[in-house]
Amino acid sequence: MNKPLLISNEQATVGVILNGGCITSYSLTTADGGFDILKSFGQRNKASFPLVPYSNRIKDGRFAFEGTEHQLPLNFGDHPHSIHGIGWQQEWSVLNHDEDCIVLELVHDGTLWPYPFKATQTVQLNGPDLYNEIQLTNLATTSMPAGLGMHPYFPRHGKTVLTAEVGKVWKTDKTCLPIEKISCPQNWNLNTGANVDELHCDNQFDPWSGTADINWPNKKTSVTLTSSEDLNRLVVYAPKDEEFFCVEPTSHITDAFNHASQGKPPQETGTRILEPNETWTVWMKLSPKQE
Repeated sequence: MNKPLLISNEQATVGVILNGGCITSYSLTTADGGFDILKSFGQRNKASFPLVPYSNRIKDGRFAFEGTEHQLPLNFGDHPHSIHGIGWQQEWSVLNHDEDCIVLELVHDGTLWPYPFKATQTVQLNGPDLYNEIQLTNLATTSMPAGLGMHPYFPRHGKTVLTAEVGKVWKTDKTCLPIEKISCPQNWNLNTGANVDELHCDNQFDPWSGTADINWPNKKTSVTLTSSEDLNRLVVYAPKDEEFFCVEPTSHITDAFNHASQGKPPQETGTRILEPNETWTVWMKLSPKQE
């Protein structure tokens, strides 16, 4: 099904498609025709998509867990690593669709990812606020490593300012794998508010407090992104000369499972181990405000 499923109220409208379990649009209702908080860009028709059962990249698509080595499909063109999990490239099914809420489900058989799992995603409007929740359940008879996150796309409207309480930032190689965690350069200092047009980055800030503010002063509109406690790292993708940027709440560092297999503790990598039938829930909320 390519036609978006819609939820709406007097203050906002959201579109969702089953291909990838993606949000395709999130717009405020205004007197002058509406304002896009999230907006699809390019041919993929994704304004936000779920990162499940891991976020960002796994080096060469390979990782080892509990003595077993796994090779994942390389799922993003000629990119050398597996990227963003598998949920964003699978067909989800509808569990529930009300006026203001959609609940989707993905049941995976353990092929593209070596462990069977079930993911449930809730997209809900509460007034103008958008709530997005992901639940991940391990259906395997053994434990499995896991990570979760969301990948929302925000439009640029003139000067856009991103503010977030962050610690350091991961310096990366040319394929976006982490090299070392460093103090934030001045133009990446999100703590005091950064001009998105000057970020030119695809990097992860670690740790993150769980709150980020995006302000479009030319449009007299802002949105506050908040997340559950486990989503305590923030990926910011702000490519040069594009109409969009991404602010992605994530639970673990890039290539976390390989770092974990090399002996780094869970608090450093963010790797979550789910036991058989264990369920893990994370969420993101977007709360817009107009002057």
